[in-house]
Amino acid sequence: MSGWTRELDREYRQVAASLTFHHPGWWVMWSYSLRVWVAFFLGPAEVAPLRYADPDRLSRQMRYVLHILAASRSP
Repeated sequence: MSGWTRELDREYRQVAASLTFHHPGWWVMWSYSLRVWVAFFLGPAEVAPLRYADPDRLSRQMRYVLHILAASRSP
């Protein structure tokens, strides 16, 4: 019987790295214990971490948060 190893989640971590690369201002990690991607906003606003099991949905939500933040700053 073999247990979990980091290598089992390598593809998930690669997706997290790709999301981080394509979304400047965010840091994304794969949470192996929760089985979701978690995105942390690195900007000056307080934004709760986003958690999604679907990377496409996470990406859309990250863009939406940036849209809302930009709209709140415009006159």
